[in-house]
Amino acid sequence: AKNSPKNLSSYSFKSYDKISYDFDEDSIASYQTYLNKRLDSLRKVPNKSPITTKKNKDSLEQVNFTKLVGESKMFLWERAQEIIYSKTYGEKINVLDNRVSGLKEPLYEMMALRSNRNKIPKEVLKENRNLYRYFLSDSIDIDGRKNYVIRFRQVDYKESVQKKKYNGYLYIDAETYAIKKIESNSKIKSEGTITSIWIPIENHWFLSKENLKIKAGNFNFKEEKSKDSIKLQKKFGTYVFLSSEYFDFKTPVELKRKDFSGYSIDIKNADGSLLNQFRRDPLTLREQNTYVAIDSVGAKYKIDQKASVVSALMKGKIRYGNVDLDVGQFVKYNLYEGLRLGASAKLNER
Repeated sequence: AKNSPKNLSSYSFKSYDKISYDFDEDSIASYQTYLNKRLDSLRKVPNKSPITTKKNKDSLEQVNFTKLVGESKMFLWERAQEIIYSKTYGEKINVLDNRVSGLKEPLYEMMALRSNRNKIPKEVLKENRNLYRYFLSDSIDIDGRKNYVIRFRQVDYKESVQKKKYNGYLYIDAETYAIKKIESNSKIKSEGTITSIWIPIENHWFLSKENLKIKAGNFNFKEEKSKDSIKLQKKFGTYVFLSSEYFDFKTPVELKRKDFSGYSIDIKNADGSLLNQFRRDPLTLREQNTYVAIDSVGAKYKIDQKASVVSALMKGKIRYGNVDLDVGQFVKYNLYEGLRLGASAKLNER
């Protein structure tokens, strides 16, 4: 706690976050190869019966979308923020700019992604220490400072082979006992990992970089063997990725009450026009394609609208423009008032 930036009287810094929904990097090439072979085989299948207009449209949407996700991400959200803090007024986040592209429904889930900013990682919290075993394995110099290297694993690894595995490692600054870096993997490494790196500023440790990867499901293809009619299924894992960089640290800074007026999170700009000022690296080709291709095809075939409707109904809500209506509030019943009609709505991300 003594290493926390919140022990300072005031500070400010900026952040750039990139959140996406995509295939694992190692799976992209195999997905594209598989998809090309599959489309070639579909073209060779003779059409024995007339196809209705609706079936043809549905088939076209499916083919276009599956081709598209081979060339771009399914979801991309860039966000630049300014974080200011005063011991007197607390913390305020100003969203300097952000842009969302692709299927919009993942936005809600991705807003709650884990981050180690402003908190001690759960792997070293005092109340969680009985869940892990820690092993001091080495010491190393980083940026001229001595660090202890500590590996850790969950205690519920039962098999002897598993006991040799580790969930991750910690770099602990020898002088202040602050966490310099943590890499933590889920029990099954392919299902998720988080890496966080801190730097010392005015003898307090600020988060500098963070990368998160979480398994989010599979992209499935079902096929049937013509010889023995056995159904086959080809799976490609999909993941949520988060990369964050923090920069332009200043402490102390002159802050006034009016700087903290309004909401705890204020949105200054939301059209993406300023993001170039904050990107640490240029967008990859897949990321560029997400802004261009996913939005255009999604609008043309209303893929996002259909995905949102299905997802909304599963969550008990109906989307109407900028508003989500709560289905569960339309008709209610209780023992005192009997059957009652009602309504409940809230603004969505639009």
